[in-house]
Amino acid sequence: MTKNRNNESGRTVPISRRSILRTTGAAGALALGGTSLPFVTGVAAADEHLIETCGGEVDVVVALDYSGSIRNAGTWGDIQSGVDSFLGVVPADVQLGLVTFGDAPAAFEYGPGNLLDFATASNVSAVQAGVPASTPPGENATHMPGALDYSNAILEQEGRGGREIIVLITDGGPNYENGVVGDGASPPADDTTFPYGTFEYTGGTTGGENGIAGEPGELTETTATATAIKNAGRRVIAVGVGENVAGFDDYLRDDIASATDDFVAVQDASNLGAELEALISEVCEECVDCSVDGQLAKYEFACVETDPDTGECLAYDFVPEGDVDDNVAYTPGSFESKGDEAFEPMTATFDTEYCDLYALVKSGRELDVQSIEGNDGSATVETANGGKFAISFVAFYCTEDAAVEAMEAFPSRGAGRR
Repeated sequence: MTKNRNNESGRTVPISRRSILRTTGAAGALALGGTSLPFVTGVAAADEHLIETCGGEVDVVVALDYSGSIRNAGTWGDIQSGVDSFLGVVPADVQLGLVTFGDAPAAFEYGPGNLLDFATASNVSAVQAGVPASTPPGENATHMPGALDYSNAILEQEGRGGREIIVLITDGGPNYENGVVGDGASPPADDTTFPYGTFEYTGGTTGGENGIAGEPGELTETTATATAIKNAGRRVIAVGVGENVAGFDDYLRDDIASATDDFVAVQDASNLGAELEALISEVCEECVDCSVDGQLAKYEFACVETDPDTGECLAYDFVPEGDVDDNVAYTPGSFESKGDEAFEPMTATFDTEYCDLYALVKSGRELDVQSIEGNDGSATVETANGGKFAISFVAFYCTEDAAVEAMEAFPSRGAGRR
């Protein structure tokens, strides 16, 4: 959302967001940095979706429930299709991993020692093939803490230290048998070896899976597992699928997910694909709260190159005036000029990590406060008050009050005012 304050009249100032426009269909391409990433989707969608890319390093592990209750609900086909759709629109600069879990967790491997890799077309196809095609077995537990520990270990060992996210997709609460997972032994049943260690659990049952779902020990142990992951700085997004999850909505939201907004309830499994695709933008929208007093940065439009013989200016751009905050940086050469004029900036683009930001823009004699709210890494300011004059400077503040105060303190319009 964008707003405007100025010292003559109000208007709405559009602030751009860095985004990619994708057309939908059974096959298509996700434009990304001038290239195209093929994708597939089995989910019907609108003619266009806005899929936002991430400005930094993002690693995602999908932890997918493959339990017997999903078989009983008859929703596995929709879940498999939805996950395929989600995997197909993950940007290629994101690293992707997969863990499935029933009686025990199992990690997908691209190859030996490679459990997390970039979402290229070939890698996405491989991960999609790693999602089981067959319906889950009838008697299959829900080893949620094991899935979380496996996902966390993959990020810890192969992640890049940027934004590291676990997307947990489940139809209920934890339900598992005590024992060690990762060593390939039983119990728990169906265990396979895991390259990054073994994990022991004591909060479940001492034998069998039937009738143990939701016991306090399982909930407590799974909560502790999720809490440790979140305390390590990783984000957990919990997606509850189907009608059976209703009894665990509060638990997944309050105890497992990193925040209230990191829980998504999908009652109709056929909608899972669309809900998961929406997560592409959500996992990228992380920002820093702005709490600096006073001016953050000021950029003047000035000469950046002169002719050594004549002293004539050959090129102009926005340059910092004095010290600038590291979280506000001009994108060199990003300004757009008016008409045929080479150096008459009507817009200018800045990179910022701040969530909310306010820009004081001066164009000719006009001053304008423009807001950037819900920022996703990039913001473009416009010429003040929609006028015809080029931008001469842009100054940034954390609050609207600070920006307005600076505007009102600026020398009055008239002779001698720059």
